[in-house]
Amino acid sequence: MLRHVTYLVAIVSLATLTLGCQPQRQDAAKFPVQGTVTLDGKPMPKGIIYFKTIATGSVDAMDIVDGKFSGEAEPGERRVEISAFRPVPSATPGMGEGEENFIPAKYNTKSTLSADVGTDKQLEDFQFAVTSK
Repeated sequence: MLRHVTYLVAIVSLATLTLGCQPQRQDAAKFPVQGTVTLDGKPMPKGIIYFKTIATGSVDAMDIVDGKFSGEAEPGERRVEISAFRPVPSATPGMGEGEENFIPAKYNTKSTLSADVGTDKQLEDFQFAVTSK
């Protein structure tokens, strides 16, 4: 019995040491960004813009309101994805409305848009033009 208790204490101690020695994740530095998004030549009324680093899974999201966005993003070359949603009726009676992203995939899931976010704390200003077709 004493042997089992000693073994258990050793495992718990080792686990505690291992967890205590994990490196602390430091959030990456972020820099100010802002800009405009037009939809079919007019300011996008409402949407979301994502600055992504696909290799690391890093994502910075900002709301688009009246064609403008602002926030902070990690530096470097970032893939930009833009989405906007509209209500759609549910195919199931009684379930109410759902939403669909009506911006073509070439601006979000298959986006080739990019932004090079600087590292000098200077406000970056980006402009993106998307079409609904």
